[in-house]
Amino acid sequence: MANRAPTFSLQRVTFLSVSLVLCVQVGWWINVQIRESGRLLHARAEALNASRAEAWQMDSLSVLNAIHANPDPSSRVGSVEGRFAALPSFEQRRAAIQQRFPHVAVLSRPLSPDDPALLDGAAFLSLRPEPMIELQDQRWHAVLRAATEGAFMVIAVLSGFVLLYRKLAEELDLKLRQRNFTSAVTHELKTPIASLRVWTETLFTRTLPEEQRARIHGLMERDLDRLNELVGNLLDVARAESGSLVLHQAPLELQPWLRGVCEAMDLRLGQGALGLKLEFDSKPLWVNADPKALGTVVENLLSNAFKYASEPRATTVTLDGDGDDVLIVVSDLGHGLSPKDLPRVFHRFFRVGDEMTRQVAGTGLGLFLVKEIVTRHGGEVRAASRGAGLGATFTVRLPRLAPPAEEPATEPADA
Repeated sequence: MANRAPTFSLQRVTFLSVSLVLCVQVGWWINVQIRESGRLLHARAEALNASRAEAWQMDSLSVLNAIHANPDPSSRVGSVEGRFAALPSFEQRRAAIQQRFPHVAVLSRPLSPDDPALLDGAAFLSLRPEPMIELQDQRWHAVLRAATEGAFMVIAVLSGFVLLYRKLAEELDLKLRQRNFTSAVTHELKTPIASLRVWTETLFTRTLPEEQRARIHGLMERDLDRLNELVGNLLDVARAESGSLVLHQAPLELQPWLRGVCEAMDLRLGQGALGLKLEFDSKPLWVNADPKALGTVVENLLSNAFKYASEPRATTVTLDGDGDDVLIVVSDLGHGLSPKDLPRVFHRFFRVGDEMTRQVAGTGLGLFLVKEIVTRHGGEVRAASRGAGLGATFTVRLPRLAPPAEEPATEPADA
């Protein structure tokens, strides 16, 4: 695990740096959109004010033109008396202004201090509030649209980065587990082979008492069983991955079968070494299963309970019915599992810790094989633990099978 932490730290730093740069860029872009929309609003407001000035100019020109075009016929050259010419009516002037400048209102009193009065002082020209409200709405809609687009872009890009990061992390984790698996298999093969070589040389080079020869014979059988189990697991995993793992399923009554598997495993590991306790439902429970493959599941779970617990061990195997399912629960008081390891315990090659520092023998294939076999039986397996050092519980759930009907006894034929 020593090389893993710097790699993941570098990946996290890179991911956070790219995310920060992306957020800054999107924030800058949104800020530009806000500034530009503000400038556009100001320009449109100035255009509206200019149109109000144009409306005043148009009305003033209409008044002046009327005065010059219609002089007072009663006036005489050299007279001092003068009269106002006939001007367009106020309603006509208002209609003309509103027709050409619909956003300019002709009011009797001003709405703002800069509203100009008509040339004759009959009314004031003011901008209607609706165009400014509409411009404000358009501006905030543009800002909201820009912010939404920016947020969507950030989310999309960061989601892509997260997927890539997870994929790279999974690949790195798989390579690390494969490397650990290679180290584990090498160790698992070398240890019994070296032991067998020593015992073989001892038997053929020395004359030993029969009691010692029997003891060495038992140790050699144990090493051979260890090799056979390892090779069998490797073959089963290869078949499971290639889809060629064949199960010979048949109706199986679990109580007597499970009792036999547990007692045989306890005897194999050293009678009483598991601290085995069996808790079975009194009712007959049947499943459609391959006894050999399902036995591999139970044996692997009991083997883990033995390897990952210190003496004195306490292992409980529970068999119970749960509606249409049957539950096989194997619990121990061993090393337990941390919450971060629970989702990965059934992954291929996964083992807690590093192969160079781990003291417990194993390859990381046992639980992977357990999940594959249980899944092919139409069931599921789950792991639970209260934390490191607090033991672990593995629950196997299988579809329940109705007990086979007993065949009626045939009566002997009459002589």
